[in-house]
Amino acid sequence: MVEGLRMNQTAVNLGAGGFVSYFEDGGAAVILDSSMENNQEFSEEPVYEEKGVASFLKEQLFLGPPEGTMELLPDEIRNSGRTTSASRDIYYPEGQTFFETLADDYNYPTEEVSEGVYGIDLKGDTRHQRPRRDMPTPQELEDVRAHMLGSALTAREYGPETARTAGDMNEMFFSNRGHVAMDKRNNAVGINLFKKAGIDASTPQLTEMVDKRIFEQLNVILGRKPEEQGPPTDKPRWTENFRSPAEGPDVYFPRDNSGYFLPKY
Repeated sequence: MVEGLRMNQTAVNLGAGGFVSYFEDGGAAVILDSSMENNQEFSEEPVYEEKGVASFLKEQLFLGPPEGTMELLPDEIRNSGRTTSASRDIYYPEGQTFFETLADDYNYPTEEVSEGVYGIDLKGDTRHQRPRRDMPTPQELEDVRAHMLGSALTAREYGPETARTAGDMNEMFFSNRGHVAMDKRNNAVGINLFKKAGIDASTPQLTEMVDKRIFEQLNVILGRKPEEQGPPTDKPRWTENFRSPAEGPDVYFPRDNSGYFLPKY
């Protein structure tokens, strides 16, 4: 769960009405002129109840998540997109899991993950395989999803600013700045998706929004021209383009100059 990189900003002048500032994945924040404050056509961002980091740490580290919120457990979130997830009914009461969609719609390779059950095995031979060499690996995508969904669920339970601060604290333990930047960016996207969904959004609804946003990013990558799939000019030793589009989640682990994963610590 983490905050994100500074978002790109633009502003549109509304004349006497004020300005609208657009944020990546965060909707529009309206800055009203005082004469327009009572116009019902415009509304400010709702005020969220912030439980604070102290409550978050107390419950997560000592008391456990609030009753009925098993989905806030980090391992539950990370594993929930797998075919064999024991809690898939919480996140996917209908339809396919995240990795089942990756296999069926994006041709990620599968293998037997339990007797007679085929899926993407994060520990098996397919853990680094992908349908095209410039696509992110299943491991990378599971990490991206865990941060986005974890931040969205935490924001719903504790408030978006609490989720942002808690995520920042979590990243303090990483020494690699590339991983910190990646996780902060993905957590920011997750928090913004929660704000779009609203306070009453259910866990399946937030899960669907997070998965969809990742699939949208994969579609952008799949749409790259052949010359865009190769190594960037500043990374000639990379085998492929391992950089995410400028907007949305970051779906690639940071890599060294040779294209190998960098450790977090």
